Amino acid sequence: MPSPGRPSLLPALRASKITLLLVIANVAVYAGLGFVDTRAFETLSQGSFLIDWGANVPPLTLSGEYWRLFTSMFLHVGFAHLAMNMLALWSLGLVLEPRMRWPVFLGIYLLSGLCGSLTTALWNRGELMVSCGASGAILGLFGAALAYALRDRRTGRLHFPVRNLMLSLVLTFGAGTVFSIDNAAHAGGLVCGFLLALVALYSEKLRPAAAGATLSVAGLAVAAALVAVASANHDQDLSDKLAAARLNRTLQHLGFDGYATALDGVKTLDSCIMRVMMGDAPDGNPMPDRKPGETRVEDLRQCNRNDDRSGVLARFLPAEFAHCRAQAADLRDRVTRQATLRGLAIIDRYCTTQPRVQAAVFAPAPADLDLKAAYRARQDVENLLDGTGVEIGDGRGTDEESSKAIRELLRGAGPLATAVVEESGCPYWSCRR
Repeated sequence: MPSPGRPSLLPALRASKITLLLVIANVAVYAGLGFVDTRAFETLSQGSFLIDWGANVPPLTLSGEYWRLFTSMFLHVGFAHLAMNMLALWSLGLVLEPRMRWPVFLGIYLLSGLCGSLTTALWNRGELMVSCGASGAILGLFGAALAYALRDRRTGRLHFPVRNLMLSLVLTFGAGTVFSIDNAAHAGGLVCGFLLALVALYSEKLRPAAAGATLSVAGLAVAAALVAVASANHDQDLSDKLAAARLNRTLQHLGFDGYATALDGVKTLDSCIMRVMMGDAPDGNPMPDRKPGETRVEDLRQCNRNDDRSGVLARFLPAEFAHCRAQAADLRDRVTRQATLRGLAIIDRYCTTQPRVQAAVFAPAPADLDLKAAYRARQDVENLLDGTGVEIGDGRGTDEESSKAIRELLRGAGPLATAVVEESGCPYWSCRR
């Protein structure tokens, strides 16, 4: 969009400092994430990368991860996506920012972006889609430019080219019907930016103190409306299903659903540990100089293959067990059924004792490690998950109700929650990359 006059570069940058800072911030996030996480440039794992670093995924956003409304505004799918958005932001900002105070410009950008993100979350709430990019905020600037253009046309002042603006909007939304473009975010940002610009135009007629108060109230009102709409659409049921799906996924990683879903080498390691705890050598033959039931903690060192796979397991398995404990604790806060609570306690006990067992494989054994208790915890969780029923002890039979309750909980996660969890890893502050 051409601006009135042709000012030199330095004055133009000085008058558009927020635009420049926003461009720098978006480029810095793109380059920085690509530096710390190689998945940024890998097509096959890009969806997981975007989800983990804060993309707007409606099921996750509306189940309580509201920070995604903001972080998704600074993520981009690729360099072409980033370049197109930054070109649009730069073209608009150079013309629009000098027409208003910089806090107003920044407020319209951020609030429009949040409106666009929330519109996307609500419009696609039942779908696994990944939305990101600055286009919702940029469309808010388009809406603001349109409001200023209509006012300028009426007053006869130099104005934005309304025809060019409308043509750009038609092309943008038209492309969204053909390509994988988030028109919901565009529409939400456009409407929000247009309405906020009308308030900004009205405030220009007021005295400075009254104008500042009007703009502040308008910004707070929009922010409060966003909070109210997000809270009203909070999906607690989906949140509970996601929690169950996460625990189920972690248990699969630990080998309780076969080789297909287990981390590489986990099943082999687990089988070796179980054989040793039963008194056999890793090859299945009885250990020499060991009577049944007299396995020593140091015997577990036989399961350390001293190869790259063992090194990876020694590094990352403790994190998986930590996730298991945290996820079981999260579910205990969500359920009230006693049978389910008993089952979660069994899972928690296993995920608490097993890291100490594996520590004896890869490092000096803990002095107070009780192999019999660890073996019982492993057997209990296996019986719990396969439906056999957990032995109560003292000849009182088995607790089949807890086994049934846990299986119902994990299988009841549903296809949407399961798909979201399988596609994503974990938020960036809780993973060691």
